[in-house]
Amino acid sequence: MKEQLNKVWMTAVLVTGFFAAQAQQLPQPPKPQDGPDMLARGPQPPRPPKRPMPVGPENGKMPQEALKLTTLKGTVVNPVANDRFEYNGLLVKTASGNTQVLFPPHLGEQILAKAKGGAAVTITGFERTNPEGKAEFRLVTLNVNGTMITDTPPVAPQLTVAREQKSITAKIKELNYTPQKEVNGFTLSSGEQVNIPPHIANQLSSQLKAGTEVIVNGFAEPKRPGVVYSQNVTMIAAQTISINGQAYLVR
Repeated sequence: MKEQLNKVWMTAVLVTGFFAAQAQQLPQPPKPQDGPDMLARGPQPPRPPKRPMPVGPENGKMPQEALKLTTLKGTVVNPVANDRFEYNGLLVKTASGNTQVLFPPHLGEQILAKAKGGAAVTITGFERTNPEGKAEFRLVTLNVNGTMITDTPPVAPQLTVAREQKSITAKIKELNYTPQKEVNGFTLSSGEQVNIPPHIANQLSSQLKAGTEVIVNGFAEPKRPGVVYSQNVTMIAAQTISINGQAYLVR
């Protein structure tokens, strides 16, 4: 009897050990952090290390470029104004031909007081390509009649209590354009120039036509310190424009 009990006990031990060994050979379920589809994907190769973020305009940083300065000598032909009637350049006659030299408009008062037509000038600056693909020369320093004028930041304008508000009813005389040939406003038959963002002008392009009557509400832009203007034109920063009875917010 005792011998039979020993055989039964030995059999139970062997069976238990067999199933335990089989259980160790079975694949283990994935850990919770591995994700439910880990078994379907199979073993994954190691991930490469993250590359450092490049420096560029997409992350708000751009390495400063060392600009190569050159010097040109010549005589002033005439001043040049931009599309806002601000003098921002000089046409200079050099030994190799005429060169347009650009400067910030806030330097206009200083430069035009000294660099008059026919004046001999020595200009240091750098060449660059504008958005239209044309080469231009940007002024850094100007020497004329022993006076040195250097490109410096503009003087901060004095704060005023309130800008002059305008409400004008008139017809569009002509459209105005940026150097990139985008419409950025229009001139009224009453003489004011109305400035609006190009994307708004594009949205209203089918209605902004010469001869169309508009009602413009906005503010007269103050004259900027140091800037010389080629024409005495009132600039209006539009807030709303009404065309054919429909008002649009354009600020």
